[in-house]
Amino acid sequence: MSSASEDWVGGGAGADTDDTRPQRTRYDVGNNDDMNEDVDYSMIMSYPAEEEDYYALLGLRRTPAPSDAEIRSAYRSLTLSFHPDKQPAELREAAERHFARIQEAYETLLDPKKRVVYDLLGAEGVRREWGAGGAMGRGGEAEMQVGVRAQTPEEFRGWFLETMKRRERKVLNSLVQSRGSLTLGVDASNMIEVDQDAGEVYIHIPSPSLSSYAIRYSFKAPLPTPEVLFGKEEAEDEDEDEAPDGRSPPQKGHSYLEAQGPEISFNAGISGNLRRSFRKMQFQIEDEGIVTRAVPLPLFIAGRDINLGAGISQRFGDVASMKGILAKRPFAFLRDSAFALNAAVLPTPLLQGTIATAVQPIPGTKPFQVNTSAIITNSLIKTPPMLALQVTKEIGERKHAFCSWSSGTISWPDVLQVLFSPIANLGLDTESAVEMTAFVQPSQFQLGFLSVPKQNRNTVVLGDDEDQAAEGEEDEEEAELKQIRRKARSEANAAESWQTVVMASPEGAGLSFTYARNIFNGKAASELARSEWSSEGHYSLPPASEPRCVRVEVRSSVNMDLSLAWNISGTRQVGRFTRVGFGVGVQGGRGLVMTASWSRLGQKIALPVAVCPMDAVNADAAALAVIFPWVAYCALEFGYIRPRERRQRRRAIARRHKQLKRLIPKKKAESQQAIELMAEHVHRRQAREKEQGGLVITKAEYGHYPSPKRWTNNSANVAKDLEIADVTIPVAALVDHGQLVITKDTVKFQILGFYDPAPLLPKKLKIWYTYHGKEHFVEANDSEGIACPMRTHLVG
Repeated sequence: MSSASEDWVGGGAGADTDDTRPQRTRYDVGNNDDMNEDVDYSMIMSYPAEEEDYYALLGLRRTPAPSDAEIRSAYRSLTLSFHPDKQPAELREAAERHFARIQEAYETLLDPKKRVVYDLLGAEGVRREWGAGGAMGRGGEAEMQVGVRAQTPEEFRGWFLETMKRRERKVLNSLVQSRGSLTLGVDASNMIEVDQDAGEVYIHIPSPSLSSYAIRYSFKAPLPTPEVLFGKEEAEDEDEDEAPDGRSPPQKGHSYLEAQGPEISFNAGISGNLRRSFRKMQFQIEDEGIVTRAVPLPLFIAGRDINLGAGISQRFGDVASMKGILAKRPFAFLRDSAFALNAAVLPTPLLQGTIATAVQPIPGTKPFQVNTSAIITNSLIKTPPMLALQVTKEIGERKHAFCSWSSGTISWPDVLQVLFSPIANLGLDTESAVEMTAFVQPSQFQLGFLSVPKQNRNTVVLGDDEDQAAEGEEDEEEAELKQIRRKARSEANAAESWQTVVMASPEGAGLSFTYARNIFNGKAASELARSEWSSEGHYSLPPASEPRCVRVEVRSSVNMDLSLAWNISGTRQVGRFTRVGFGVGVQGGRGLVMTASWSRLGQKIALPVAVCPMDAVNADAAALAVIFPWVAYCALEFGYIRPRERRQRRRAIARRHKQLKRLIPKKKAESQQAIELMAEHVHRRQAREKEQGGLVITKAEYGHYPSPKRWTNNSANVAKDLEIADVTIPVAALVDHGQLVITKDTVKFQILGFYDPAPLLPKKLKIWYTYHGKEHFVEANDSEGIACPMRTHLVG
């Protein structure tokens, strides 16, 4: 065994090779023994108490990835200590148990495909994906596609990520295959009474009754592909052709462009009033004779607005890699664009075509988003199609300006109408073939500015990575960076947005303003369900560790006649996919309306309740309708919901603490068994190191060391609380060719022979060793790596 130079690596404790992969989670979640309410709940609940770290078990680094030779060498070395046939009878059972873990880790890391899945999903993920129904198991995706088992690790990683993304999308699509809404209008206009003479507002117990309804339903589905229409063989034959650029055809489920295939959508809706009619009937009453009275009949539904239509849409990516006519040069404008064609049968026949694309007049500048559409609603002999154009431009960070124009319904000039008259006389007028109801819409122009909220996920990634890189540095620059990150997180959590629009048309003009933000600290109410899979890897969702925000939105509009309409609404997420909301506003024709809503996965139920007629609405009634629900909700949020969530988290944390403490004796016993099994082999290796003047571990400890201040204040009690594990043998087993390397991404308590003596508390690894006969000492936190020998470790 050769010895190494004392400064063979350029760093001490914390030195490590460059690590470009995402940092692993650290588990130093407390600064004292007391249970702290500020402890990261999600980190505690995801603490890897029983999870195996195969790299730490074999004493291998994660980055850069170990070679097959290094994995085999580590396995052979551990076999000398843990093979059951080489152990006495009293240790054979323990050796079999440890050897089974080592063998499973070895077989997983040596198999390139299993190692890819292990790095993404852990040991349980490997068992699941190689089991029945998994991607690589019986009946899995690998059996349906030829060549997966012959792929290189890089190709397999890409295939597996795409497979998991498709599986996730399939599950989400099964949850959100349709969108529907149900609105039931309630008339309770006798709830609020306004005395105009006295200027007082009175609240009465309402006698509500259903007054209106609206039902909307829509769903999307992929357009039938050649595989469905002509069978799989023809589609597979087409895939055998080369791509236009000479590359091999994409594998099943892949494409050179991420654009989805054509989708077809259907939508239908109906709305109207719930009316009650009366029938006059004559009754014979004693002493009164025949009396005529109006008898109410059951409610009946009056349909007012019926919608029925369908549409097809297609997104284009890199058209250069497509086949057929779309690959030709004239169609280059379709690159990174979308096309939609919609048709409606009711309430009036309509055909609309839309193209959305990005235009970059000057290379290197931010493009304009251009959306053009044409709508045919009437006979083309009488009116041309209605044209619409919308242009959007980013003018600053998260700031956009847009303008839109619609031609509206206009008639052909008299000269053209004279020319078209022979066509109409020949019966070629489209209105003769299809009865088209006259549809008139005025021209319109809009100019607006909007600010979109800051994305929370970008801020989190920035903060986490920089916090890990800058840990332990308390200089002015770090304090300034932390302040900037804190401000960025605050802005992202608030998710503030606004929009101002000026509208003008021949019928009038108006101004509208919308403002929205999250209130109350916590998780964003508008946050969408995040995908766990991307082209880079897998990002599991942590347990929710904070309360939900409330998304408040204020809308107001003013017309030319100074008539004001406004609405204030709040939405709170009560589950991963479920949201509830409440709003108050003034609606023309209905007066003061309170609206309760519930939505989940595209399905929505709304209950608007009219509480005051329009002619009686004043500032006092509006203030009362807004303040009373607001005060009631604040009392519910801070008096019941948040205290209840805190109690639940505390109970969960307490249960987790108890579970981890109960595991300590078991893990300690396993650690002692492993140390006993490897002791003889390690002593022989250390003896050879000592003979050569190499690296000899004399002592190693791992555990929680209280701060010096606690030692001085209460040394007697703290001495009893010391939780230290002797890991001299396990650390010595990691010495290879006169060198000891423990990377910073290694969870130290998962190294073979280690255990966690103080779960959820910050721990240190202290190592005393000799090199060339000289005493050395080094210590490192859980988040730091260790490299020995180093001159900086020399004692004295």
